[in-house]
Amino acid sequence: MERKKFIQNSMLLVASAGLPLSILAQKTSQKKKKGFKVKAKENCYNDKIVYGDKPIDFKLLSSDTEDRLSIFISSNNAKGFGPPLHLHHTFDEFFCVFDGSFIYQVDDEMLTLNVGDTIFIPRKVKHAFNCISEKPGTLLVAITPGKGIENYFAEMGKIINVQGMPDMKAMQAVYKTYHSEILGPPMK
Repeated sequence: MERKKFIQNSMLLVASAGLPLSILAQKTSQKKKKGFKVKAKENCYNDKIVYGDKPIDFKLLSSDTEDRLSIFISSNNAKGFGPPLHLHHTFDEFFCVFDGSFIYQVDDEMLTLNVGDTIFIPRKVKHAFNCISEKPGTLLVAITPGKGIENYFAEMGKIINVQGMPDMKAMQAVYKTYHSEILGPPMK
């Protein structure tokens, strides 16, 4: 049978069976995903990402969710530590306080978060935060979509972990690469 006739006959068979043609366009080699466990204080990112002297422990990578979501635990939040005022153009963030107290600036509003409190920050909303408790605070952070966000934190870790003040031009370049921008200094 000629290839053209074979394809035509196959399409007629599919159509007559009532199956949508989109089924033929789907990938047939999609790998079945399995659930997995990541132990406490362990990381599923290839490299250890450290801010200051504490790691960021990625528990769910964007590659695990077809770039839809990334989740990590940030236990590196010493009093007075926080990112500069910034916004993200292409992703949303969710924070849950596991330990300590934080103050968040969301647009022009100041919000205090304590253990168990959560905050959602949609894309294109300026924000910053700072740990205000005496002992370091811990946050559960979810980012959606999470495409490549682990690499952002790895690159920022290299800039932040230098002696002295981090290079703000280098930080802004990393933010820009990940569709974000620094709008002002960190909170005091």
